[in-house]
Amino acid sequence: MIDNIKSTTVFQGGQRQTKPARRFIRKFSNDWSMDFSAMLAYNLLIALLPIAVALFGITGLVLKSHPDTQKRVKDKIIDLFPADNTTQTGIKQVVDLAFNQLSKDAGLILAIGIFFALFGSSRLFIAIDKCMTIVYRLPQRTFLRQNLLAFGMLFLFITIIPIMLAASSAPSALMSIIPGGGGRFGTFIAGMVFSLLAAFIFFESIYWFVPNKKMSFKVTWCGALVAACTLEIFIILFPLYVRRFMGNYAGQIGFAVILLLFFFYFATILILGAQINAFFFEHYQPLVDGLGTYISQMHQEHGVGAANKPLIAAHTKNDEL
Repeated sequence: MIDNIKSTTVFQGGQRQTKPARRFIRKFSNDWSMDFSAMLAYNLLIALLPIAVALFGITGLVLKSHPDTQKRVKDKIIDLFPADNTTQTGIKQVVDLAFNQLSKDAGLILAIGIFFALFGSSRLFIAIDKCMTIVYRLPQRTFLRQNLLAFGMLFLFITIIPIMLAASSAPSALMSIIPGGGGRFGTFIAGMVFSLLAAFIFFESIYWFVPNKKMSFKVTWCGALVAACTLEIFIILFPLYVRRFMGNYAGQIGFAVILLLFFFYFATILILGAQINAFFFEHYQPLVDGLGTYISQMHQEHGVGAANKPLIAAHTKNDEL
């Protein structure tokens, strides 16, 4: 019966129509995309918190003699995040720690803290670079080029992220000021477009600069647009999800759970956009098996039957290290 169904014209036509989507899902799965998303989520966590503490600490140091201004800045930072008690409680604890503790340090201690925050945060883009080597089947950059890219992308990241956060909070802030339904709706749409544009620029910059090959707008725009739209949908719906399904979590535990969930989602759509660009626009095909099995088969074929042999016959410089 199954063979009869497979032989029908409708079934064969459906197979032809869905073949690109099925091959894309296969590439996404065989490249271990979800596993790399978890890795990026962890790197994003350890990258954002140090740089946030350093930046807030510097701001607290500058505004140390202006407590009223410092309080307004802290309130603005807290208001950028979803307006639920769990998230804002955790954000408030991090912001208070940064403003009140790090700003008390000065001179060499603060400089060392900033240096390690920047260095640790830049590791995120090295992790993204390694993910792109799998997505695009590329060789890794050298140590120096990898770190130059990481620091360059970090400074771009620091520039764009505050704009994205401000843009995401602009619609709700402006709607409370502008009277009238029509004016509020127009303001909301304008704020969403601006936020979407900032997210698109962020993802486009990653897809353009991070892969170790020459890229162009015509092969990166679609993945950046999909990732930006998906992120905006998440930013809108995430507060509703937190209030509806995560009300039992409280304090630091709730904040940690919410933050990890957001980072994992963000990392997943980052890799999803790259996979869209690689498969549909540059026609990279899926591996015949999962990444681990594929490497195992490559070793059996080229490793001369011994586990300690390289995958290629000739020794490379890396083998001598």
